[in-house]
Amino acid sequence: MLGVSKELHLLAFGNTRSAGPWRHPDADNSTAGVRRRLIKHAQLAEAGTFDALFFADGLNYGPPATWAYKIPEDFEPLTATAALSSVTDHIGLVVTGSATLQHPFHLARQLLSLDHLSGGRAGWNLVTSFARAAADNFSARGVVDHDERYAIAEEALDVVRKLWDGWGEDTIIEDRAAGVFHDVNKIRTADHHGKYFDVTGPLGASRSAQGQPVIFQAGASATGRTFAAEHAEVIFTSHGNRDRAREFYRQIHQEARRLGRGAPPLITPSFRYLVGSTEAEARRAERDEYEYFSPEYQAAWLLEVDVDVTGADLDGPVPASAFPDSTETHQTALAGYRALAAESPTVRDFLYRTVNGWGAGVVGTPEQVADEIEEWFTGGAADGFVLRDSGLPGQAELFVDQVVPVLRKRGLFRHEYAGTTLRSHLGLESPTRAPSHRSSEAG
Repeated sequence: MLGVSKELHLLAFGNTRSAGPWRHPDADNSTAGVRRRLIKHAQLAEAGTFDALFFADGLNYGPPATWAYKIPEDFEPLTATAALSSVTDHIGLVVTGSATLQHPFHLARQLLSLDHLSGGRAGWNLVTSFARAAADNFSARGVVDHDERYAIAEEALDVVRKLWDGWGEDTIIEDRAAGVFHDVNKIRTADHHGKYFDVTGPLGASRSAQGQPVIFQAGASATGRTFAAEHAEVIFTSHGNRDRAREFYRQIHQEARRLGRGAPPLITPSFRYLVGSTEAEARRAERDEYEYFSPEYQAAWLLEVDVDVTGADLDGPVPASAFPDSTETHQTALAGYRALAAESPTVRDFLYRTVNGWGAGVVGTPEQVADEIEEWFTGGAADGFVLRDSGLPGQAELFVDQVVPVLRKRGLFRHEYAGTTLRSHLGLESPTRAPSHRSSEAG
């Protein structure tokens, strides 16, 4: 990293699938309409000089109880971002890939291909898949235990980085007279033979324009936090209030120092906004969102993280029985939703608030939205945010047109891109090629 960044980082969720706003009369839910919305969203975020689009992914269509309530277009993120790379020039493209369900050779090849196609704008949000429905799509026999998922992820990341290091800056010699393109002595194979993976390599792809794609991670459990503090360059997280966010920020910095990192990872929580030119307009947008949100979908989706409020009285309190004592699926989600339920007077209110996961958010004027962002950023709770709009028509445009100028006027956010790669947007150094590695030994 080039030192502690003083510039706010803004990313936006790229996914356009939704389970409520599709009911809005102005929403075009055709496949072509979703494609147009995706392209427009990407170009709008780039016009706002955002760092990146962030594509979440689950490798399944969700619990069957959700299927009735959402549109079907669930574009695969690597394919979608490859298409978006041709209609954008600067904005980063961060895709979610499972280190436990997807093979590291494929991930390394796909991500480096995206990186080259986009001119050095790719990022990998490394996840350890917890959903049984996702595991069932990959011939897996059940869901791997929580801590073992991180052991698999550690080895998968090692394999991917070795593959990305196959080519150096001086590997390509392009000697036209001799007909020799490569100095083969400078091509490295991974030759990885570990507990979970055997991968020889190489990929057959030159080095990234940004050294390597940027590693994002969302670990927040004790095991996940240690993994993220050691390996992530950017941490995507979710916190409902600044005090918890500051404590997480402090813990990550402390753990990164303990692990000997020269600089800690950037921390970018999710942040939901509803903005209006006036407070009345913002509250009207909130009423519209509430009208179109689907409590049935939210209740069904929560089953995937072992939270069960199906059949509960929507206007009654959240039952204690909704939460198991422990889980091997998503420990952080369970804790986050339990805390959210304690702050919600009714099941309906709880479900509405879960539209934003268990993250932060604000409803207000451009100045009020900017105030909240600034307080988190300057108060040691975040280095930036992954922005989540409501999905209602016009909200993303309002943020770019009215909130971004306020942030720029306050000296918090860029007026234009200073570079062309995702690393340059984030202020991250380009990693040098690692020293020659030995084959990993099983153990």
